[in-house]
Amino acid sequence: MKKVIMYTTQTCPYCRSAKDFLKENKISYTEKNASADPQAQKEMASLNLRGVPSFLIGEEVVVGLDKEKILNLVDHRLVECPGCKAKLRLPNKKGKVKATCPKCGTDFNWEP
Repeated sequence: MKKVIMYTTQTCPYCRSAKDFLKENKISYTEKNASADPQAQKEMASLNLRGVPSFLIGEEVVVGLDKEKILNLVDHRLVECPGCKAKLRLPNKKGKVKATCPKCGTDFNWEP
């Protein structure tokens, strides 16, 4: 499954909306704060990203909160285990998925 990285800054008013969007759509992501993390700044420069929020989804770059493009690129969703409520990352483009929770061993079916 594709890894999702969101580049943000502490003063970005649109980054909060982007985080809310990812949470509402149950998308697993890693946040990198470019105003506090020099490595994130280097990554943004190497990707030629000049604004935030920006996203790296697999190998694809999205600048700004382009909701449609993000949803088309992301290939997973966070799903709650019905047994222990742990969050599992499951593929969302394969139809019905049979999953086993690694934490509690509960087997369940999930369909996006």
